[in-house]
Amino acid sequence: MFVVDSVKLKPGHSEDELKFAAARKAGIGAGKISEIKILRKSIDARDRENVRLVYSLALSAVGANRRFPEYRESADRVAALVKNKLNKPLRVAVIGAGPAGLMAALTLQAGGINPVLIERGGDAEAREKAVNALKSQGVLNTECNVQYGMGGAGLFSDGKLNSGISREFFPAVFGELVSLGAPKDILYESHPHVGTDKLKDVVTNASARLRSGGTEIKTFSRLDDIEVSDGKIVGIALSTGERLAVDAVILAIGHSAFDTFRMLAAKGVLMEPKPFSVGVRIEHLQSFINEGRYGKFAAMLPPAEYKFSAKSASGRGVYTFCMCPGGEVIVSSSDPGTIVTNGMSYRARSGSNANAAILVSVTPSDFNGSLFGGFEFRSRIERAAFAAGGGRYGAPVQYLGDFIGMPVKNKLPPTVSPVGGECDLTTVLPRFVADGLKDAVAAFDLNLKGFMAPGSPLIGAETRSSCPVRILRGESGESSIGGIFPAGEGAGWAGGITSSAVDGVKAALKLMRKFGE
Repeated sequence: MFVVDSVKLKPGHSEDELKFAAARKAGIGAGKISEIKILRKSIDARDRENVRLVYSLALSAVGANRRFPEYRESADRVAALVKNKLNKPLRVAVIGAGPAGLMAALTLQAGGINPVLIERGGDAEAREKAVNALKSQGVLNTECNVQYGMGGAGLFSDGKLNSGISREFFPAVFGELVSLGAPKDILYESHPHVGTDKLKDVVTNASARLRSGGTEIKTFSRLDDIEVSDGKIVGIALSTGERLAVDAVILAIGHSAFDTFRMLAAKGVLMEPKPFSVGVRIEHLQSFINEGRYGKFAAMLPPAEYKFSAKSASGRGVYTFCMCPGGEVIVSSSDPGTIVTNGMSYRARSGSNANAAILVSVTPSDFNGSLFGGFEFRSRIERAAFAAGGGRYGAPVQYLGDFIGMPVKNKLPPTVSPVGGECDLTTVLPRFVADGLKDAVAAFDLNLKGFMAPGSPLIGAETRSSCPVRILRGESGESSIGGIFPAGEGAGWAGGITSSAVDGVKAALKLMRKFGE
């Protein structure tokens, strides 16, 4: 097979049209093509009057000009990344079962190590029940929720897999996800997504595979203490009262476990404060986004996305994050008396509304550079949002027009449940955040006319886009305490499902390299 790039077609094309376009690009007759494999598919919507689908294809054909590069199938599972299996007993615990922890455990298992996978929350089914109880009854389970449990915070999102990191590990990670039940199109879509409904199946299948391979999974087991001897970790203690002797730990604790971060710092694990972002969710009709991005082609294409960034008048970065086409906003709190929001979409992205976070950058100087000042900074916002919404875990809402001083006529009902009362978000957000949001919506309206619709609901507060601290690690991948390998978003080295999963794989490979020497 050989590769042809930049095959462009109008939306709504047929399979035959794709074959003929590929043949023209290759300079051969369409009848000589026996197989087509999509390697990459994207939408070029820079000119909405001339939207095109752009393909990179692998063709099997006779008579093609040899100027085209040969296609070779890449390794498509994490097992292919393991060069040498460990042939000695090793006691390893993976703390946290989000994307980093799950991929780390799968990689270790492929390398001949069956770790103990420890998760403070429940499995996917228990989490769904807990999230539904919060939505329908306003009852928060502080140990099993959107933030804590198998699959991590990304389980209740959109399952977006686009990432700005190097793609070196993508084939293996995406191939692993497909083997666990994710849709095959994530292997070639330029903006791949799984969907929350499908992610639940992926996480359940990952758990079953780990267990069948000999890995023990302990849910509702919070890491409460570590035992250190001669600068190395030798044991851990769990909230269940159980103590485990360990040779190494992969620490994939996520971005919300402030209690765990405090314990680790007290034990001598070095970390530093880092920048993060806070803001709100905004909603628009998905049909408006589709028309604005794709024009007359909107009905022929999947629900449209957007990604914008700007500078506020003060020079701070402001950007959209985790845009969820056809989705809903959900309350994602993990601490009592707080409101945290997030966006979520199912695989079909068939909801009437689109939502996205608009976030303003926060730096350590905003909280005097103290180690845990970022956690405290975001907690103040979350508590203020709880009060502004009227308590009982209803998310506060303010319409954009009211927020920026424009008349509000046609209000778009927010999708969030439970929904709190209307409020003044300037009483929830720090002044520089509110000002940055006002600057940003005006800038984003230049990219998508109508983005600044006064009737668009703003829902607060979005505070958990990334971790406020970074756990330091050296070239070996270890923290300041030997045998501890920080990984993923909670360690401050990743942001999102894909980069966290890749970081988990890398942590497992580094652990095996260290103990295989």
